[in-house]
Amino acid sequence: MFFIKRKGKRIPIEDPIYTTCPMCGVEHPVDLVDITLQTDGDLENVQVFCERCTEKRALARAGANRGKEVQTNE
Repeated sequence: MFFIKRKGKRIPIEDPIYTTCPMCGVEHPVDLVDITLQTDGDLENVQVFCERCTEKRALARAGANRGKEVQTNE
């Protein structure tokens, strides 16, 4: 269980948990357990992009890598 402490009292963190996309600023829900597992528990510097920006970034990376394909002469 995750919780925050305020004035010595445990306050549970309940679903849904939200974050802000660092690219567009939209608030979106996140799965804290998945993020914790993927980051080895380091949540301080985590940035979670929304679905739309994740797709944009993937397309941009694919486009940037398209020109870097290795060609071999057979």
